[in-house]
Amino acid sequence: MGARREVSRMKRLIRTTFMAAAIAALVAPPASANTSIVDLGTLGGTSSEATAINDRGQVVGDSYTAGDVATHSFLWHEGRMTDLGTLGGTESEALAINDRGQVVGDSYTAGDTADHAFLWQAGRMTDLGTLGGTSSAASDVNDLGQIVGDSFTVGDAAFRAVLWTN
Repeated sequence: MGARREVSRMKRLIRTTFMAAAIAALVAPPASANTSIVDLGTLGGTSSEATAINDRGQVVGDSYTAGDVATHSFLWHEGRMTDLGTLGGTESEALAINDRGQVVGDSYTAGDTADHAFLWQAGRMTDLGTLGGTSSAASDVNDLGQIVGDSFTVGDAAFRAVLWTN
């Protein structure tokens, strides 16, 4: 994976771990609470992670594929995990889903030289492009279909917060 994606993944892991520990310390349920845990499965590999859920119970994340050589974005709903594919490269990660079922994240493009933000809807992944640099990533999408994230500028001199709209 690219250095930026690895840093992003580590930040998310640290933030998630801290928040989970803080919440558990404050609101740990009693031993008799009626809670359940569901194994969402994988796309054939050994590991997966869920990153977002919408009000319809649809879950997105990424999972290792068979052989643990790459990760792909997934959409899980009603017990079924669907591989969302990539933008032509080997890996992708889904970071958010809205109540319309639109999924956003980032994916390597052909040749694995850059990762680009994507929008997945109705069975199709669309490259959202960049501000002229090599990479971009989408981190959230609202129910109006407005997408936020970041993109490198021309020459990869800096990255900027961006808003994609239709």
